[in-house]
Amino acid sequence: MNWYSNYKNEWKEIIETVAREEKRSNTIVEKDLIQSLFLYELSKSNLPFVFKGGTSLSKAYGLIDRFSEDIDLSMNKKPTDSEKRKSNETIMNIANSLGLELSNPDMIKTRYNYNKYVFKYDSLFSMDKLEIIIETSYYQSVYPISKHIINSYIGNFCKNNNITLPIPFVVDFEMNVQSIERTFIDKVFAVCDYKIQNMEDRDSRHLYDIAKMMPLISLDSKLDNLIDEVREDRMISKNNPSASLGYNINDMLKEIIDKRFYERDYNFVTKKLLYEDYSYDKAISNGIAKIISTDVFLYKK
Repeated sequence: MNWYSNYKNEWKEIIETVAREEKRSNTIVEKDLIQSLFLYELSKSNLPFVFKGGTSLSKAYGLIDRFSEDIDLSMNKKPTDSEKRKSNETIMNIANSLGLELSNPDMIKTRYNYNKYVFKYDSLFSMDKLEIIIETSYYQSVYPISKHIINSYIGNFCKNNNITLPIPFVVDFEMNVQSIERTFIDKVFAVCDYKIQNMEDRDSRHLYDIAKMMPLISLDSKLDNLIDEVREDRMISKNNPSASLGYNINDMLKEIIDKRFYERDYNFVTKKLLYEDYSYDKAISNGIAKIISTDVFLYKK
């Protein structure tokens, strides 16, 4: 069994058509399709999976216009060891049903709070196997969450053009997704964490995501309370140093801006992932520069 099953020629034609109309490469539309096939099967699980991170901003909210190959998953509760094992079994069963091959089995520890699954798949447009990445992180409970429709290039093309595909495919479906506000908060803390650890490689993409979320974020008392709650959860983990009360988030964001800390990575890495012209300065001015004019990230409890 492979992801395209008995419809290899049909899928090839569909992907080529959508890629041409959406001005995307065939491999990008194909990868987006495989992500959707995976998420659809995951949405049927009885485990409390929650879709979060950058890819959710694209596939659930339609907010960002950049390439993202990772599917970030968590749960809306602290999972037991049994539930962690079950989540691993669920992910592997779905992967097997789609013909995905786990390339890093020695790195997967079912009782760990974090795992990164690198799956290879047969591409209709490449001689080499391509990959998607599934990351599970259970360090913290995910909240708030709500049900959202999960979109895809092919699904949107079918809906916009009133097309019914001649092969089995669920155009859209619902699953639990982390709120935009929580993703916004996590990404602000993340750019500070990476600054503390002097890690800039690939992480400048968060600046773009923050800027794209900003129009939907109300920097009010409700967000302020949520930030404090999230900060307290992040304090528990050694991987989130900026949550420590020894750090002032506004000061850190100002330092990132003044030293142009992420500029090189943004220009040489993030911009290559974008499907729109969005400069580093625009990402800064529309994003974290607006945060430092408020006190929402100042801990007040």
